[in-house]
Amino acid sequence: MADGGDDGYRALVRELAGLVRLAHTALAGASAVLTDPADIRDGIPAAEKALEELLTRIEEDAALAPGGRAGVVVGVHVGCEVEALGGLAQRLLEAAWSRQERARIGARLRAPLRGLAEATLGLVARSADVLESGAPEEVADTLSGLHDVGQRQRLLYELLLREAATDPVDVTDLVMLCCCYQQCADRAGSIARHAVLFSQVGG
Repeated sequence: MADGGDDGYRALVRELAGLVRLAHTALAGASAVLTDPADIRDGIPAAEKALEELLTRIEEDAALAPGGRAGVVVGVHVGCEVEALGGLAQRLLEAAWSRQERARIGARLRAPLRGLAEATLGLVARSADVLESGAPEEVADTLSGLHDVGQRQRLLYELLLREAATDPVDVTDLVMLCCCYQQCADRAGSIARHAVLFSQVGG
């Protein structure tokens, strides 16, 4: 990653932002299949490719010591969050594969799931941008997205509690997916939360 000095530190931040974007690609591919199973032909291969590259780059970057205290702080903090995003992307991929053997989730429940996925993916994408920019207004905007994700999760839960005829396996899958997206949003928020601090320091 970084090899010391401000240039090295900025290179480190760009690398970390790139990892967040790879996690976003993996999450987006898996989500496309979960919210529209017809996308399996393109969604899963794209997600698997991005996830494989993400895990490889995480391993390679971990072998290089980031320069300076600032590099250690941002590298470890963001690295932990990105690794967690990779794990969540893997869980979504596994769910996408397993859902292929079941009937599609009904449109009434699939629509709010899609909304939750889109809100979460938007938050992950913004966290990569704000990590590089460190702009306070972008940090605030990104963190405000956490509320939107929470509201969408609540909406889906309310529907699940009302829809007594929903298959119990579908209910279980949907709650698991909701938890995955909520955790993705939390990880993205954690990255954005300290972005201003990270932008003010160097290697």
